[in-house]
Amino acid sequence: SIRGQIESSWKMEGGTFRFDVTIPPNTTATVYVPAASADHVNEGAIAAVKANGVKFQRMEGESAVFEVQSGKYSFSTH
Repeated sequence: SIRGQIESSWKMEGGTFRFDVTIPPNTTATVYVPAASADHVNEGAIAAVKANGVKFQRMEGESAVFEVQSGKYSFSTH
């Protein structure tokens, strides 16, 4: 992007979905994480709904939708 490189990668590990995202400075992003509910999504070691820089927006289909601030995030489902 004009503000810097946006990175994302994902993988499945033993039934757990992992999604890593990097958002450049002074930017926000909308992130879709496949999950039955937002309560099933972690960012790092804590619940995504309690993580700094992460705001749950809504469920859309089978994905939890989050708005994230600039930074590096590691989402996982459980």
